[in-house]
Amino acid sequence: MLMKQFYSFLIVLFVFFHVEIAIAQELYVGSGAEFYLKKDLPFTTNNTVVSVDALGKFSLEATSNWGSEFEFVNGDVYAYGSGITKLPTGNNSIYAPVTADHTGDIFASYFNATPNSGTNGTDVLAVSDIEYWELTGNAIITLPWNSASDITNLVNSNGGKLNSVGIVGYDSGVWNLVSAPQTNTITGDLLNGTVTSDSSNEVILDNFGQFTFGIDNQVVLGIDDLFITNDIHIISNPIETGAREIQFTTNNVDDLQITLYDFLGRKIKFYEDIIIQNGRGKILKPNLHSGVYLIKFEQEGKQGVKKIIVK
Repeated sequence: MLMKQFYSFLIVLFVFFHVEIAIAQELYVGSGAEFYLKKDLPFTTNNTVVSVDALGKFSLEATSNWGSEFEFVNGDVYAYGSGITKLPTGNNSIYAPVTADHTGDIFASYFNATPNSGTNGTDVLAVSDIEYWELTGNAIITLPWNSASDITNLVNSNGGKLNSVGIVGYDSGVWNLVSAPQTNTITGDLLNGTVTSDSSNEVILDNFGQFTFGIDNQVVLGIDDLFITNDIHIISNPIETGAREIQFTTNNVDDLQITLYDFLGRKIKFYEDIIIQNGRGKILKPNLHSGVYLIKFEQEGKQGVKKIIVK
């Protein structure tokens, strides 16, 4: 009897350590298989990425918060139930989790690839060409960006304001905002941040085939009034490397200020008390290498950004 109990104990120990070893190693979910992770369950893949077959499934209990830049899922992620859930999606070594405040089951997958080409809807000024997500369900969604997302270029080439970033969805060849204009919430900076859809209204995710970052045209119109009313244009753009000045045309304005940035958003020089004569202004050009730069014009709370090329 004692011997039988001893062997039973050994079997229990074997099963226990076998499970512990399994959850600490790289995980692959094969075709027709499903791996389900309950919320708050201690789980690690030992800093490796979970790989999921095209016909496999990695699923979570709603309100789960598992995932990191070292441990995420390269493949489809499902969440069962309702709540605020982090879906740990990623691709090509990039961690891009979707946070969803959802009612009912939800699905997410991330692709570090060019999204579908299409026309921009009425309220969409520009669309990212870096990455996209596929999502289904009903939810308020938050999408993250990092330096690889190139939000700097998307923003500075289209008005220069971070709060113009919105979530756009692809529907029948057209990219539209998934929430009403000027309802997205933005956190962070140009290199790392998030954008959240309208916090008062769930998005019917099934209405869109893909999701990515775009520029809310209504926000840009609100901040770009300086250009609309004063019609600023850079003269001779591209600009020769040896040129001493950067010249522009505009209607006469008072108290114009100008800031010159490199393409990564780092300030190079600030100018104030700009003199405008006969519809033309100028600033001294620093010793700039060939490349792309950004000029921000500001006047009485209005502002706008122009891109210049030095060759």
